[in-house]
Amino acid sequence: MDDFFMRIGYRNAVDFVIKFVAPILFISLLFFFFVLFFFELPIFVPYFILFIGVAFIFIYPFITMELIRTNIQENIHLFITYAGTISTIDLDRTTFFRKISTKHQYGHISKTAEKILYLAKSWNLGFAKTCRKIARVTPSQIYSDFLDRLAATMDFGGDLETFLSEEQDAVLNDYETEYKGSLNNIGMLREVFIAITISVAFGMSVALLLPLLEGISILVAVRWSLLGMLFIDVLLVILIKAFVPSDRLCHNLPKKDDLTRKIYKWFYIITPIVLVIAGVLFLFFNLSFIIVAAIAVTPYLYVGHLASKEEKEVIRKDKVFPSFVRALGTTIYARQGGITSSLAALRVHDFGPLDSVVTNLYRRLKLGSDREKSWYYFAVESGSNMINYFAHIFAESVYLGGHAQKIGELISKNFSRLVNLRSLRHQQAASLRGALYGSLLGFIATIYISVSITNMLATIFVDSFVESATEGAIGGLIGSVVPTIPEVDMTLVNLYIGIMVFIHAFVSSLIIKMVDGGQKFAFFFDFTMMLWLGAILSYFVPLVSSSLFSPVT
Repeated sequence: MDDFFMRIGYRNAVDFVIKFVAPILFISLLFFFFVLFFFELPIFVPYFILFIGVAFIFIYPFITMELIRTNIQENIHLFITYAGTISTIDLDRTTFFRKISTKHQYGHISKTAEKILYLAKSWNLGFAKTCRKIARVTPSQIYSDFLDRLAATMDFGGDLETFLSEEQDAVLNDYETEYKGSLNNIGMLREVFIAITISVAFGMSVALLLPLLEGISILVAVRWSLLGMLFIDVLLVILIKAFVPSDRLCHNLPKKDDLTRKIYKWFYIITPIVLVIAGVLFLFFNLSFIIVAAIAVTPYLYVGHLASKEEKEVIRKDKVFPSFVRALGTTIYARQGGITSSLAALRVHDFGPLDSVVTNLYRRLKLGSDREKSWYYFAVESGSNMINYFAHIFAESVYLGGHAQKIGELISKNFSRLVNLRSLRHQQAASLRGALYGSLLGFIATIYISVSITNMLATIFVDSFVESATEGAIGGLIGSVVPTIPEVDMTLVNLYIGIMVFIHAFVSSLIIKMVDGGQKFAFFFDFTMMLWLGAILSYFVPLVSSSLFSPVT
């Protein structure tokens, strides 16, 4: 039991109760009594607040453990590559773990390395025993198995370089299995998303008939449907964030490449134009909300186009980088020279989209610029998140005196495997995009058809009741049995439905970019297309429905 709590950062169950359970219970009870005595709300509201607080106590440990596992999963491939490259320097164990602990970009892995170093040196537990202890409380099975194997190697006095060289395939095979498992999670969440969307559309279709059965306003059903759809969209975003490890295509460095700067520039130029267009359409044209939104955001298509172009450029550079880094490592080893002279020899070769980036790197190093800054700008100009990490791993390991050829081959091999895995992810993202467009189409069509039917039936019933009311006793009998049907304000109904479609399109486009890990501004392309899909359906579905139902009316 104590191991479970140690996995989420607490010493034992008592420590968890004192530091987490007690404060959460106190805050929940405080809000419970505050809402109960100072607000005139339905009685279930304060009890619901208390229930949320208690439920959070039980859910938090599992969420935390899953977040730690996901964090390790996102960085394990970078860690094992870096460990393999610096092992060629013939480091001792203390220096090895100290180097890993300084790599804060590796998240929880660097924290565990820091713990191993502290326990092994300050508490004199030894590295082997400490690795086994940390492995027991690590949520990630891949990392736990690696630490166990590392501990066994240390016990037998094995060579660290040999071990880490052999571990490359073992860890990356496990990583590949986990990665493909996360792709299966994408497929599962896709099916869940479609099923829930269809269920909500069906539920709204039924709820929109309530005004005819119970005499309540149709706006009540639409508002609750909007709230339910918003809750489901947020829930799905959280699930994807938790169960699908992020794999960004483009880096998030403070400096940006030329195309990314152009994307930002046009985003800041277009945003005020979008706001002006939206204001003019709302004030001077009698159009529905969803049509106004679709017209207003259309200029963002250019931003989305530029972002999609950036994605394609980065993918091309990622495919070329393994051959470049392998050639550079081999040249450095063969010439027994430095990186700068080896880059000069490689300039005659064609590296496609990386040519200009490699040339700029050579010029900076030739002019005596700071080596770290030169490689930083190399990563910036590439635009790639993976190149950013692996280029720095290569440069650091070579400058520390590592075996350049081994480093280049190791990075090239691991990088190529990751590029192949990412192509599978993009295939899943393309499948998800098609499913989201299809579910949105069905959702919008179902909602507008349901609203048209409800409006048509309300008109029929109201007209019938008006005629029967003039017939004395029959009118009184009908009035006492059948509830009064409130008037349907279609303008307000269309506004709520438009807001619902807007939010659903926004979340759907966001989910696509979360899954494929692409340029965040490329989200505008899918968002705009989905809004236009909603706008077209909002016009034609009621038009077709009225022509179909007019003979019945």
